Amino acid sequence: MSDELNELENLTHQYRRSLAEYERRTGREGRTIDADGNGEERQQIARMDADLSAIEHRMQDALTAKAAAEKRAADLEARLAEPVYRAKPTAQNVEDRDSTEYAQRWLKAVASGNPAEMRALTTGSSNAGIPTDMERRIVERMFQSNVMRQIATVSTIDSKRTIPVQNALPTTALVSEAGPISASDPSWSSAISVQPWKLATRVTMSQEFIEDAIGDAGIGSGLQYVADKCALSIALKQEEYYTVGVGSTEPQGIAVDIGTTGAISQGVNLGSGAALTAAVSDDIIDAVHAVAPQYRASPRFRWLVSDTFLKHVRKMKDTTGYYVYSPAGAVPQTNVVGLPGTIYGVPYSVGQYVPTATSDNNVYAVVGDFSYFEIFDRTGITSMIDPYSGAANHNVNLYVYTRTDSHIMLPEAFAAIYS
Repeated sequence: MSDELNELENLTHQYRRSLAEYERRTGREGRTIDADGNGEERQQIARMDADLSAIEHRMQDALTAKAAAEKRAADLEARLAEPVYRAKPTAQNVEDRDSTEYAQRWLKAVASGNPAEMRALTTGSSNAGIPTDMERRIVERMFQSNVMRQIATVSTIDSKRTIPVQNALPTTALVSEAGPISASDPSWSSAISVQPWKLATRVTMSQEFIEDAIGDAGIGSGLQYVADKCALSIALKQEEYYTVGVGSTEPQGIAVDIGTTGAISQGVNLGSGAALTAAVSDDIIDAVHAVAPQYRASPRFRWLVSDTFLKHVRKMKDTTGYYVYSPAGAVPQTNVVGLPGTIYGVPYSVGQYVPTATSDNNVYAVVGDFSYFEIFDRTGITSMIDPYSGAANHNVNLYVYTRTDSHIMLPEAFAAIYS
């Protein structure tokens, strides 16, 4: 490449010198040489044009060859590294768990209940990982059925965690030129302990179902059926804990009772034993403004309410007679159907486990920045087979479990309407 660059530089120098000589001799612009130059000048410029084109082609070919060589080198490095990664493939290797062959072996292990066959699908002391496509379907269904997973921050952790929570920022002050700047460290009020809790579900499958699903034509629909059943069961139980879990012996919910350690501590108190129908339009406004402005500006600032509370809010009017609820895609302040809409301009999500029963300390609605409610997943989806408990009926029990935890990371980012 360096030879081509040197040749191009020399030729460009000659080209410019020839044009300058032509302009000096004729007083015309260099671009007129093709038409008005003498025969020798026109031939010289034509030769240099041809040489420039040839150099450009050679440089392009060299760049293409270089790129191809780099790609070949990268492919070679990948092939050299591949045997190290794929040596003695196991069930946990991504390529293996992605394959139809693994899904068939997994179903056969489920059908037979053979411990040796199950161990062949396992890399360590844990139980066998389920086929990747089935795990993906379970995770997708969990997301679709779990409102909290859609609006909260979801993280994956590799062990128990202790997360410090900051309660004061370092001090910023106005200082004069060359004046001293006082040191002020942030302070930490507490630490959140993340303890992944195991949630398990069981699916009972008949021997006939498993045998039919092992065939190539049935394996996809068979795994789809099992994935749907497992996902719906796990998602609903996770949703319940993410909403009202007490936090000490289970995940902490966003709508845990007022007064619980780490729970939301600000908002609107409707009064001891008050029903959710006691909430009025001013309570909606007061709850939103109980949250500091920096949290209200977040794209994740929203309401979490029950369907019962939403129905009550849709009937609310302010003192001037306008509805607090504004349906989406409709004229504001009109009582027409349009979902989802906003409550005092704030979007909402409906959670089926948000409390509705009349009781002290019950949280009927939460509004806040849900980026500060975090879900921690410890493992993927793992399976365990029990071919014995249902053997009398020729059934096999499949246990699917996952480990998760959840916490309110910053209570001041939320406000509640509660009794």
